Amino acid sequence: MPLLRILLLAFPLIELASLILLGQAVGVGWTLFWVLFTGVLGLMLIQRQGWGMFQRLQQQMLANRNPGAVLKSGMWGVLAGALIAFPGLVSDVLALPCLIMALRHRGGGSGPGGGNDQGPRTYRRGEYTIIEGEWQAGDPPRERDSSRLRDH
Repeated sequence: MPLLRILLLAFPLIELASLILLGQAVGVGWTLFWVLFTGVLGLMLIQRQGWGMFQRLQQQMLANRNPGAVLKSGMWGVLAGALIAFPGLVSDVLALPCLIMALRHRGGGSGPGGGNDQGPRTYRRGEYTIIEGEWQAGDPPRERDSSRLRDH
């Protein structure tokens, strides 16, 4: 826990030092432009990812699919936006892997069920509901399986 506190105190100082070094290298005007540009870009990213996540979440819920991939993608996008909006170069560099993760999870995987790794995938084909799962030869028939509840 003390290491986390030290890192939380050191992070703004490291960001300030990076901005001072950037200002010395390219000038104060370009540094201020960078801070304003990344701040606006980060806020736009947070707004877009939040609204997009909300819409995709509604679509997943209406289709009776697991929203795990949507939440994962949205979380990475909002985190990237927050890191970009925070003034400094180190947080901007840390936002790049978050953006990559958001883009990687954005499609939700392959297949009709959305590619979530949290349980069986279900989808509708016509009037039938398909539940994907695993079956092995030699599994006991349902009537003789004492671990299942009966439909009496």
